[in-house]
Amino acid sequence: MNETTVETRFSEKITPYLKNLTSSSSAIREMYVLDPLRERTTADLSVDLLNEKKSTPIFGTVRKYEGQLLVLLSYTCAANCRYCERQDRVGVGLDAEGHLKSERIDRIIDYIKNDNTLYEIIASGGDPLTNPKGLEYLFTQLQAVEHVKVLRIHTRFPLQNPGKVKLDLMERLAKLKETVYLSLHIDHPDELQPETVDLIRAFRSMGYVLLSQSVFLKGVNDNKNTLKEMFLRLFELGVRPYYIYHGQEVTATTRFVMALEDEIEIMTQLRNELSGLAFPQHVIDIPGASGKVIVPSNHWEKDTSVVTDFEGKRVRTDNWSTV
Repeated sequence: MNETTVETRFSEKITPYLKNLTSSSSAIREMYVLDPLRERTTADLSVDLLNEKKSTPIFGTVRKYEGQLLVLLSYTCAANCRYCERQDRVGVGLDAEGHLKSERIDRIIDYIKNDNTLYEIIASGGDPLTNPKGLEYLFTQLQAVEHVKVLRIHTRFPLQNPGKVKLDLMERLAKLKETVYLSLHIDHPDELQPETVDLIRAFRSMGYVLLSQSVFLKGVNDNKNTLKEMFLRLFELGVRPYYIYHGQEVTATTRFVMALEDEIEIMTQLRNELSGLAFPQHVIDIPGASGKVIVPSNHWEKDTSVVTDFEGKRVRTDNWSTV
């Protein structure tokens, strides 16, 4: 790799659409605008926070869970979230390397065809909608693979650059399997602007099963009322809140990380007030371990100092070290 192409820190990238919103939304400003006073750490390309590199059977994929394969179609996003958990690949000058072309996608397709235990393929990145040709090529080739039953797209693009979403592409993708899920990453109700709401309604009419994923962010959504407003609005729009993650201590930006007990208190209050369909699972994607583990609420008497991953490894939650 040519070292001159690598950024010294996680770069700022923001669309004109988001830039306009920063003037009226402190949450969007906090999520996207680089703060050099609080982001002094240089980028670390060697980090493997969630054991994804250790779980890469073929370039461009992550295989951590039974029956599923994650395909990272791109290391590019429309905009760089300051709390991105893939700061070892995204926003550090590796865009060309991460952009999967047909040759690499063909190798992934062959891998999938030769493993009939894979029933769900998830397109991610970066953002898969920044590689629309690659996304359509992958999903089209998988249409005839009988053991692949479900396709899933994880994207933040409709909230970052809604005017650039290719609706004709999205309509074609929705018809390639009986069930295609579309998961939108959203963290604050200010992101549900009219342009994005119109897209959500269009996606529903295309036949997608709509989900949302969120992450707890200090200074952005660290209170019950903000999250309640967001989850109820998503529920109303036909988007099922799926996960809300404990924020990770990522390479360059740690200011968003909340205390786990504070997250649990908020989720306990929300469980008391929200319909089950409007209430997401609160999970920890355990650093250095395997598994998205559900966090118990304060409805239970519990000890959250140690968590056990999917392989039986016990990890301390105060410093994520193995017990």
